[in-house]
Amino acid sequence: MTRLVLLHGRDTGGRDPEALEAVWLEALHRGLATAGSSLRVADGDATFVYYGDSLAGLVDGPTGPPVTTHGLGRQDDGELRFVLDVAREVLAAAGAPPEAGAAVGPDGGTDVRAEGTVTDALADALARVLAAIDRFVPGLSGAAVLLFARDVHRYLVDPRVRAAIDDGVAEALAGDEPAVVVAHSFGSVVAYEVLRSAAAAGAQVPLLVALGSPLAIRAVRDALRTAGPLTWPEPVDRWVAVRDPADLLALHDLDAVGFPLAGAREVQNLLVDNAAPGHHAAAAVVDGRAVGYLATAAVGGLIDATIGA
Repeated sequence: MTRLVLLHGRDTGGRDPEALEAVWLEALHRGLATAGSSLRVADGDATFVYYGDSLAGLVDGPTGPPVTTHGLGRQDDGELRFVLDVAREVLAAAGAPPEAGAAVGPDGGTDVRAEGTVTDALADALARVLAAIDRFVPGLSGAAVLLFARDVHRYLVDPRVRAAIDDGVAEALAGDEPAVVVAHSFGSVVAYEVLRSAAAAGAQVPLLVALGSPLAIRAVRDALRTAGPLTWPEPVDRWVAVRDPADLLALHDLDAVGFPLAGAREVQNLLVDNAAPGHHAAAAVVDGRAVGYLATAAVGGLIDATIGA
C-alpha cells in the first residue's frame, strides 16, 4: 500500500501534533471530495512528521525569536543578508514602490550589501524592509517573513537543526512501502534536501507534492546551490508544485527559470486558489470549513490518482 508522509511548514511549535494532523486530513478529505474522489485517509495510512517543537527549541532558544531592531543585531551577517534578500523579494513581488525596498541603508539610500556594512547596519536595513512589508503587503506581516526566512536559513546552515529534522523525515520514508510525500512551505525545503541526500536511498516516492514552496525564492535557491547543483531527487517519480499566485511566500514556479534542475526531468507546476487567509496555509478551518492548499480539488485529484488508483 502507498502511504502518505506529511511535512508541515514553520510556526507549529507548541501545537498538538495530533490536532494539527487532524486539520490536515480534514482539509485533504475536502480536497478529495471536491475532486470527486471517495478516498479517505485513515490515521494509520499517514505519517505526520512533526518537528515544530524541535525547530522552535533549536532556533528560538530560551528567549524566543528576535523581533526588534536590537534583537536583529544579534544575528550574524549571513543570516541577516539572507533574510533581507527574502524580504526584499517578497516586497517587490507585492508591487510595493521600488524605494520601499531600496532606501534602507544607514544613509537612507545605500545598498548595505554592496557596502559590506556592519551587522548593526544590516539589522537596521532589515527592520526597515520588514516595516515596509507591514505597510505595503496586505495579509502578510514583516514578522512572519522574518521568522519564515530565519528558520529556512538556520535549517540550511546549522547542522544541529538539519540533523534534528532530517532524521525524523528519513525515518518516515524508510520501509518497503512507497510513500507519497506532501510537503508545505518550509517542509518542501526539508523534503527536497532529504530526498536528494543519501538518507533517502532506497525510498520509493511515486509522488512529491510541494505546497506553497519557497524553493524558487532566489536566496533559498542560491543557498541550496552551495551544497551542489540542483538535481532531481532520485527516489521521486513525479514532482508537482502547487501554489496560489497570491501566495507571497511561494513567489515563483519551480521551472527552468525559477528552479533549474540539471537533466531533462521537470517539475509540474499547478496554480490554484488557496482560500486560506494569506493564501499560504496548507490547512486551516475558517467559519467551520476546511480551507488551504490541501482542500483544493487539484491536490485532492493528485492524491486520489496516486493512492486511490
